Amino acid sequence: MSTPTQADVAREAGVSSSTVSLYLNKKPGVSKEAAESIEAAIQRIGYSTRQLKKKRGSNLIGIMIENLAFAAFSDVLYLQVLQGFEKEARSFGFHTVITTIDTQHQLEVPKAIAEDQFAGVVALGGGHMTDEFLTLISSTGVPMVMIDNYLLDGNIDAILADNEIGAYFATRHLIEQGYQRIAVISGPGKYKPLTDRLQGFLRAMVETGRPLQPWQIQAPLSKGIPNKGYREMKSLLTLPEPPDAVFCISDRTAFGALSAIDECGLRVPQDIALVGFDDIPECQRSNPPLTTVHMQKWEMGIEAAQRMAKVINQPDDKKNITVKITIPTYLVQRESS
Repeated sequence: MSTPTQADVAREAGVSSSTVSLYLNKKPGVSKEAAESIEAAIQRIGYSTRQLKKKRGSNLIGIMIENLAFAAFSDVLYLQVLQGFEKEARSFGFHTVITTIDTQHQLEVPKAIAEDQFAGVVALGGGHMTDEFLTLISSTGVPMVMIDNYLLDGNIDAILADNEIGAYFATRHLIEQGYQRIAVISGPGKYKPLTDRLQGFLRAMVETGRPLQPWQIQAPLSKGIPNKGYREMKSLLTLPEPPDAVFCISDRTAFGALSAIDECGLRVPQDIALVGFDDIPECQRSNPPLTTVHMQKWEMGIEAAQRMAKVINQPDDKKNITVKITIPTYLVQRESS
């Protein structure tokens, strides 16, 4: 038989995994009845918090990432973040292990974390890693840092790009270039950085006295690569008066939009200007080269590794202070606008 896990205890006791984590870590929030049920379940199935092969003090950092349709390392955005993190982590004597999180395990503590095999854990991105899931992981007491995501009311340190300001200046750029009918192709709300970028667009429009119409905010219609932005741009092009400029919530979205524009026999930027966000290498090779917002991806990874090392090695310094570090972004002007 396999070794019992916290998830097994939760099922046996009829409570959530987060309640089991709170109980095992002697944190408040567990009723007397739940505590008794958990303790009885522990005895019945033979669960032991001492059954692990490695305690914290291990040199392993677990990197949790959403289980996407493509491998994390195939996405150049996260690849650069991971490379920066790994390089800096090694200077502190740590090594990294990647684990993917999907919808089937959103309410379970991954086995390696439950068995205390990691010195610390990094949550890279959001999506399937919901606020509830991240709070559950944090409740185990494992040192934790988030990259490209954050909790609105949580206590987990976060390393972010300045998404709102980057989108703000991208939109201001289109306004200052003289474009009048500016739209945005937004992204899934489950990704907070994309929501922040939408807020940056809205802020720029409001501050410059431009009344917003519903047609200007194009909701996401497609998922995955390479289809992001294609159906959304097609929808915008069916308007009686299509936009003359579009801020795309990501570079991948902009590439899909560019394909739709080309297919309709229109030109960028002569008929429609495009601006993206992320500044992945393909931006320089697209036709035309894409104006975009540059994210300092390598620097984000380095900053996260430094924070992770401090949280692990100096836990008393953190106390109850949650750190949110924002890395500056800046506009890179190319021929698409």
